[in-house]
Amino acid sequence: MIIDRDSNPKDTVYYNAACIMEVLSSNKYNVEDLYEILKERYNESLEYSIFLLSLDFLFLIDKISISKEGFLQCL
Repeated sequence: MIIDRDSNPKDTVYYNAACIMEVLSSNKYNVEDLYEILKERYNESLEYSIFLLSLDFLFLIDKISISKEGFLQCL
């Protein structure tokens, strides 16, 4: 699920998780704004399901958190 040999690297969870980390390293964002930023900067055809799987992956490895106000941030 993280790395798929048959798909474009931009469509993988691993690549999108790295992009999320890069964006969140400079600021806090809510989920919707972060998704739009990723689509603008990295992959116009980013599927929302891949985006959510990438967020899940980062939460599982304890790299991002969500504040009480609903903002994502790097740890």
